[in-house]
Amino acid sequence: MIGRKELSETLGLSCVEKYFLAWLSERYEVRKLYGSGFIGLGQVFDDFRHGATYENYCALPRLQDVAEEYGIVRHEFLPCKARSAIEVLRKKPEEALCLIRVNTRFFLNFKRSSWREDHYVCVDKNLHWLNEYPLSEGDFTEEKFAEVYDGAMCVYEASDLTAEPPDEMTEKIMGQDFGELPELKIGSFEGAVGVLRATRRRMREYYASERVKELLSEEIGILDKLYVRAHLRQLRSESGCHTEYKHFAREEELLEVAEREKQIAEALYDERTTDGKD
Repeated sequence: MIGRKELSETLGLSCVEKYFLAWLSERYEVRKLYGSGFIGLGQVFDDFRHGATYENYCALPRLQDVAEEYGIVRHEFLPCKARSAIEVLRKKPEEALCLIRVNTRFFLNFKRSSWREDHYVCVDKNLHWLNEYPLSEGDFTEEKFAEVYDGAMCVYEASDLTAEPPDEMTEKIMGQDFGELPELKIGSFEGAVGVLRATRRRMREYYASERVKELLSEEIGILDKLYVRAHLRQLRSESGCHTEYKHFAREEELLEVAEREKQIAEALYDERTTDGKD
């Protein structure tokens, strides 16, 4: 079963994606999945201007779906009662990833609960559980399992671990349009920057070029500062302080982020030209 350290180090956007990446990384080079999608600055900001949220952001394909599309893994979604779920857990091989959907009673002893209503927890055949948010683990009794179980489970198993998705990212980076980014409400701004941070970390893992990695590290550093600042402003606005933070934000540092992205596109184009592909 995956551990807390492996789970905390994943680059997933959702709880299921994080469990999946922590599990798959033990048997497959997950960076190969990162080239399956790219989200430009303009699209992210436009999506959040029109109501997108971090916890439900759907413009990027989920990496578990990408892996299944290319035959790397297979999965089952099993709507069933608690007793049947326990039987499935005890029959599945230890190499499988088993996730159960939990209800709000799971969070009664936590100070924080999940962002999404459909939250999943990783469980093994001994009913040992691992939760992504808040990061925690423990052991269910059968009675407690039945109390928190929400009627469905997902099971992932490895299939063709030699398969590799194609690179769909590089062309999109080089073709990115850098228009003026709209102002966003501070909560939406935080979410947009959160998506950018996660996806640019994936890009840094995906590309081998030291120049591209260097530029992405600089960009991620800027995004980290923007995210912390936006998060603090959001907390202050929720507490009633600095009411102007409830409204809109568009930070000057975004110009620096856009400049790094232009330089990354240029570096990728130069490498392609040098390799004789154009």
